[in-house]
Amino acid sequence: MKILIVSQYYWPEQFQINEIAPELVRRGHEVTVLCGVPNYPKGVIFEGYESAEKRIAKAEEYYGRTGVHVVYVNQVPRGKNPLQLVLNYMSFARNGCKMVSRLDPGFDVVLGYQLSPVTSMYPAVEYKRLHGTPLVLYTLDIWPVSAESMLRSKRNPLYSVARRISKKIYSAADRILVTSRPFIDYLHSENYVPTERMGYLPQHAGTEMLDADLTADDNGIADFMFAGNLGKGQRIDVIVNAAKVLGARRDYHIHIVGDGRMRNTIEEMVKEAGLSDNFTFYGNQKREDMPRFYKMADALLITLRGNNEVGNTMPGKLQMYMTTGKPIFGAINGAANEVINDAKCGSCVGAGDFNGLADRMLSFIEHPSDYCDCGMNARAYFKQHFTLSTYINSLEAELNSIINNSRK
Repeated sequence: MKILIVSQYYWPEQFQINEIAPELVRRGHEVTVLCGVPNYPKGVIFEGYESAEKRIAKAEEYYGRTGVHVVYVNQVPRGKNPLQLVLNYMSFARNGCKMVSRLDPGFDVVLGYQLSPVTSMYPAVEYKRLHGTPLVLYTLDIWPVSAESMLRSKRNPLYSVARRISKKIYSAADRILVTSRPFIDYLHSENYVPTERMGYLPQHAGTEMLDADLTADDNGIADFMFAGNLGKGQRIDVIVNAAKVLGARRDYHIHIVGDGRMRNTIEEMVKEAGLSDNFTFYGNQKREDMPRFYKMADALLITLRGNNEVGNTMPGKLQMYMTTGKPIFGAINGAANEVINDAKCGSCVGAGDFNGLADRMLSFIEHPSDYCDCGMNARAYFKQHFTLSTYINSLEAELNSIINNSRK
């Protein structure tokens, strides 16, 4: 297959599409990725990508290593304020649509890797319009509900605009693959996508930690860790509030690895609560360095907002967590809650329930042996459901089916 992938975010930004595209090449497919100039999450252009000449050199270097063609699209950096973020969204959509008109018209299929915003899929829709190429959307964030956190209310006039845009983009897709089963019901009821045009394809995670010994050194305390984006949707405040319930005791510590828009707010919450000795913030880390951070942890924490359908998603970090062989404690709804319980790899309460999370953490602090099988259970469940090989097998089948149907 000759595949065009459209994703606003790509290497060297840290998203799972970075593994999907090279693996498709290794399986004999020709892959081109159309993406924005890297600037996530700090909101400034990455060093070495400031000019077109430098980007071309970086793309050539990357092609030499992976076989993936990368086309970088100019976009306004995300910055640190809402206006610049909106300009970032608009500029990628606009410039991406211009860029696809210059691309080879001979792609067999377009794969839209749809994170937020949904407008990032306009270039994928435009390529289909120009060439009649079948379009598959892999939807990790569902719209328009994902816009609620930015717009604060469905009554905001811009919400209706987001709803119209979402319907237009989703209706243009020949097939929509979702990461959580509840997304199918939402897209059908809110955007009128026929259920037969949708399928379930959970995210994968790398296996580099699957067989590693990441047992934490015994330092006499319970070390919890949250790793990932520190945005509003991740509800890190629930972890801080759980720590408030536990208090400034000396038998636990919480490690926060990652960065995002809420980091400063969360750090301030920790200081105001008098819990600075119970928290350490490490900022963003390279993926290859993460095993040494996971080795510091006795257990892992996962939280997500639960006030709308977005809270039913299964964050990609859950699969990564499962490869570490650690117990997982969550305050989260939907698919992630179900997987943690089905896999018997930890304990979970509902989204936002900081008291419940504190109870689970206290249980681990005082009786860690009660959770000694959780890590082994997590890894076994992962091997059965979430490897890259399993993911690519399903993705290839979906893409081939759409291509074959389009040629009938």
